[in-house]
Amino acid sequence: MIGTYLIITTSREPSRRSRSFIKDLARVIPNSLKLNRGKATYEDLARIAINKNAYGVLMTLEMKGNPSALSFWSLNGDSNTLVKRILIQIKSVKLLREIPSSQQPLNIKFLRVSSPNVGSGLPYETLNALIEILKPKITADLEENTVNSVDLIVGGDSKEASVLFLCSSTGRPCGPQFKVVKVVRYGT
Repeated sequence: MIGTYLIITTSREPSRRSRSFIKDLARVIPNSLKLNRGKATYEDLARIAINKNAYGVLMTLEMKGNPSALSFWSLNGDSNTLVKRILIQIKSVKLLREIPSSQQPLNIKFLRVSSPNVGSGLPYETLNALIEILKPKITADLEENTVNSVDLIVGGDSKEASVLFLCSSTGRPCGPQFKVVKVVRYGT
């Protein structure tokens, strides 16, 4: 059975910046649960995912105190273990509090994305990976203002993709922003 939630957590002994980053992510991703990892092992994370009816775990990795990658793990139904599926290497993270004219997201029910607007290459790979991980509502048109929804915007060029979250009703940033430099897929 595929779960309905995404658990968002950090690597062990995270920096304050990484903790703030996952807090910002959990606010804009509906059906996500922020988990303070502590000393939890991968086996512990798998048990928590099963108990919380989660389809996967999104872990923020860090380098020198800054978020450096998003690692997505899904549950292997046969053995109830976590299997690494996607790694997204990131840089230039801006937390919500660091973005001018940003707003706090409130009562978010939907994450929307419009895929026809994204370029080929790395932005396309990034968008497809984020669709698999975050499970947004895919729409043909983001022009319609929708209360309680966030738009996932992916842009960029062949060397770097940009990711941002905008509140649908105001068009203002309401989540973290970051650049993607590489997307790696594991297994099938």
